[in-house]
Amino acid sequence: MQTESINVDTIVDNWNADNSFLIEILQDVQEQYHYIPKDVAEKLSEDLDVPLSYIFHIATFYKGFSLEPRGKHPICVCTGTACHVKGGARILDNVMRDLGVSKEGQATRDMLFSVESVRCLGCCGLAPVVTVGDEVYARSSSLKVKKIINKIRRKEQS
Repeated sequence: MQTESINVDTIVDNWNADNSFLIEILQDVQEQYHYIPKDVAEKLSEDLDVPLSYIFHIATFYKGFSLEPRGKHPICVCTGTACHVKGGARILDNVMRDLGVSKEGQATRDMLFSVESVRCLGCCGLAPVVTVGDEVYARSSSLKVKKIINKIRRKEQS
């Protein structure tokens, strides 16, 4: 899949093609495409004069980056100790089933959602916790998450 280089050029130009802003550039790419496409990484390597291996090192080191397509609305289900005890793993399984994804990180066919577990979101007193995009949902349940997903789907369709 060839991505549009105009978007990449704009991102690079916004950071004055300064490779000291590689992480920020990769954040912008992640926001634009919902992952770091290989052809974009190759272009950044050329445009910023940074080894491709270093770009992949950064992209695989930080959890905020993905080399696989993510949904527009990433869902993270906490499975840390407190959330696990309160049903986090069950929520994760149900959300994956409801979305029709077979493995964590996989995007839905419509590219609206992807789901993955995280070890801790830092709000154990609110367990179980789920994030959808930047929104944090405390004392979650499978039904609550299903309602959130349906609300987002309706909003995306209008």
